[in-house]
Amino acid sequence: MTENTEKTKSNVERDYNSYRVILWIGSALLIVSSLSLILWKTMNDIIVTGLLLGIMFYVISFFAYIGMGDTVKDERLRKVGTLAATWSWYITLTFVGSLVVSMYWANRIRDPVELMGVTIFVMVAAMLVANLILSRKGDIE
Repeated sequence: MTENTEKTKSNVERDYNSYRVILWIGSALLIVSSLSLILWKTMNDIIVTGLLLGIMFYVISFFAYIGMGDTVKDERLRKVGTLAATWSWYITLTFVGSLVVSMYWANRIRDPVELMGVTIFVMVAAMLVANLILSRKGDIE
């Protein structure tokens, strides 16, 4: 009985690690693509392909990475992932709101492609940094 439990546990850990790798690859694609949008303020086929692949990888592994899938039974991991996703959402909302207000006050309208790149970059980077910080922290309340 314990041998089956050990095999199941190692399969779950292997599945979770593969989801982590997929999410980090998707995040890297999204960050590179969003930085390209910010710097060049234009889209081309390569950037669009990077965005689509990054979004696809990110969506496939997102719930498993934040601990909401069947691959993880650890409650702490679920708390860390959920809190990191929440922080990412709040940080992005605050950033985009302040960007819109500053654009209005400064009378400087930015390019929509640039804004999309900034939004994607802030959201993905905030999620990864929050997850990294919280996973190194002790207990999560």
